[in-house]
Amino acid sequence: MGYFSIGKKIIILNSFVLLSALCGIATAQDFDVSPREQVFLLSAKKTFEYYCSPCHGAKGKGDGTFFTIDLKPKPRNFLDVEYMKKRTDEQLIKSITDGSKAVDKSNLCPPWGKTLSEKRIKELVVYIRSLSTQKAEKPVVAAKEIVAEVKKSSAFKSSVRWLFLVVITLALAIGAIGEWKKLRKESLPR
Repeated sequence: MGYFSIGKKIIILNSFVLLSALCGIATAQDFDVSPREQVFLLSAKKTFEYYCSPCHGAKGKGDGTFFTIDLKPKPRNFLDVEYMKKRTDEQLIKSITDGSKAVDKSNLCPPWGKTLSEKRIKELVVYIRSLSTQKAEKPVVAAKEIVAEVKKSSAFKSSVRWLFLVVITLALAIGAIGEWKKLRKESLPR
């Protein structure tokens, strides 16, 4: 491999090491949950359907499959506009993160703070608010913030991928130029 000078070899090797590390970081962020959970974490709606709908129902009416006549207290109806107006986002986040007992409600709703990410809990709050007919600005602002976070994450991954492609292309081009020079030297009459 005498086509590259020592300096070029060091630069190429360091570029590959740096890109490998960046790609490892970018892909490791995608695998922080098990494949089984990834299906339920595709969207806030899917998360709600998996974790919340057994008690609260698919539509959030409080009529899930675990709802029974003798369940005291009954699961919360998220379609109750008046009730949802009284609850702040912080209360909803706390009740999802630490369980409903943390906000002086039933002790039957478990804490999901160690199961779901903070970002997913915020998305879940926006989704729960969307179940009621309340037209408040807070959910709209929160939804925009979530979209901005997703764009930042995908922009980083995209830039790492493009950087990787550029380095690979440059390495291949430099190698091809070296081969071309070698062939040219061999084809010249001596």
